[in-house]
Amino acid sequence: MKRIFTLLFLAATIIINAQERCSTTAHTQKLMDINPEYAKARAKVNSQTEQWIKDHPNHNEKTIITIPVVVHVVWNTTAENIPDSRVLEQIEILNNDYRRTNIDAINTPNVWQGIAADCEIEFCLATADPNGNPTTGIDRVQTTETSFGMSGDPVMSAASGGANPWDQDNYLNIWVCDLGSGLLGYASPPSGWPNPNDGVVIGYKYFGLSGSNGGAYRYGRTATHEVGHWLNLDHVWGGGWGSCGDDNVSDTPTQEQENYSCPGYPHNPNSCSTTNPDGDMFMNYMDYTNDACMNLFTNGQKTRMLAAINQYRPNMLNHDLCAGTVGVSETLNQKRELIKIVDVLGRTTTNQPTNTPLFYIYNDGSVEKKIIVE
Repeated sequence: MKRIFTLLFLAATIIINAQERCSTTAHTQKLMDINPEYAKARAKVNSQTEQWIKDHPNHNEKTIITIPVVVHVVWNTTAENIPDSRVLEQIEILNNDYRRTNIDAINTPNVWQGIAADCEIEFCLATADPNGNPTTGIDRVQTTETSFGMSGDPVMSAASGGANPWDQDNYLNIWVCDLGSGLLGYASPPSGWPNPNDGVVIGYKYFGLSGSNGGAYRYGRTATHEVGHWLNLDHVWGGGWGSCGDDNVSDTPTQEQENYSCPGYPHNPNSCSTTNPDGDMFMNYMDYTNDACMNLFTNGQKTRMLAAINQYRPNMLNHDLCAGTVGVSETLNQKRELIKIVDVLGRTTTNQPTNTPLFYIYNDGSVEKKIIVE
């Protein structure tokens, strides 16, 4: 009996951990329960997405979509009132991850390097607010609330101690606050229904480079994961725990359940009763592994996100809400150019010392490791 109790306890622990990492699935289900029209709209998304991809065979032409962002910092304590530098770090992390200029791109196993995508999606802090006034793209709101839950999305409304969203058709709204119950974040997937609670919510401990306070989630990948949901990506294992569900992306392996910590490759090569020597794509941003283990989106995920923007977030395609940028750049016919050189700690360097490994990051998303031998 003791052994049975222990197993049940461990199973309960796994479920609790899954809820804490991301609550987008639960949030979406709650929205559908409350709003029947939203449920109907969400039910059509997959078929609409598949049709859009079929109708747009040239969707992978080289264009860059720039998404304007407003970050609502809703704070009660000084620690929650994160500095501008943390916000800027997070925008840089998003850009690196979605353009595949992240330094840890070299950690993607060779078998998946060929499908690891430069999503051609970038993010900028908005320089104009909904009234056309200049802004930093950072909205700070002091609150008397000590923490926020997910039910009713109180952080998304000034009436409940949060911050009102900016026009959700034109901006990606990200709320940063103290989330209760150890939750890291959640987001609202898109649909044709005008969702008044559209956006992304991130716990302040996990936004930007948060140091030891963020624990295993201190490198800003919670926002990368949740923005993926906002752009209509599912978890790589699809449905609930142990479901072997479909994430609606053809180039991600079938996966039985979420992964935690930092597994070694290959992991779960017999997942879902398949013979897959490569196992789970646990380093995908849409799994639950530690921030330091995540390093890619796939071409299939990129296609799904582009479909989401074109169908459900079309105002992101062309706008003047970021200084010096527009939503979609002209087709790039440029030569491969070096963007920057970084050391093993991710620090940009202009020196090229001998006998020292350095990583050369190029504008096409590729990364090369070089050592100049004396």
